[in-house]
Amino acid sequence: MLCDSNIKSTNRIVMSNVAIAAAVTAYARIHMIPFKIDPNTLYTDTDSSFTSKPIDPSLIGDQLGQMKDELNGKTIEEALFLGIKKYGYWYLDDNDNKTISSVFAGVRRNSLSFDEIIELYKDYKLHKHNDNRFYHSFNNLNISIKSVNIFIQKSDSKLLVDNNYIPLHIINGRLNKPFNVGGRQFNYLISKIFKFHCFYKYLYFELIKLINPY
Repeated sequence: MLCDSNIKSTNRIVMSNVAIAAAVTAYARIHMIPFKIDPNTLYTDTDSSFTSKPIDPSLIGDQLGQMKDELNGKTIEEALFLGIKKYGYWYLDDNDNKTISSVFAGVRRNSLSFDEIIELYKDYKLHKHNDNRFYHSFNNLNISIKSVNIFIQKSDSKLLVDNNYIPLHIINGRLNKPFNVGGRQFNYLISKIFKFHCFYKYLYFELIKLINPY
């Protein structure tokens, strides 16, 4: 039996060097490991670190691989780290004015007030308008910019216990989310345990009746 087919080639030319991109980001992660395991580190991102104590001055400078002091010696007064690329803080500038900085995936940098960061910390959902939302096409590698309305909220993809994130657990390629006490998964598990407890308690008494009917 003959069939006509219009199948086109699935080969596509990728106009970027994946190997170089992978190598650069891998070396960056290796370089950041000492900062990530430092007990004084509060939060780290791709190429930045927030610490509770000053780091070695030899690590700060304008040479390749060195860190840059973004606040020029000033100290953050208050900060909230809500998840990956979701944080905010404030400090006092040279004139003792309160200066707020925020980073939250999906919205423009420094567009959130610290009060809004606090609201997000309390699990509130905020409505925001983004005039410059970038969309990347994998078909032709073109980038388009659109104006959109979005909702932002704190991520719950990681469990936060005593201000420490519990790492994600992958089993057979599937994400095994930890149970949040009071969450839907936790309550479901408790209800199942209760049902099984009642069933086996009933079964126990029925067996007692069979063994000793009197």
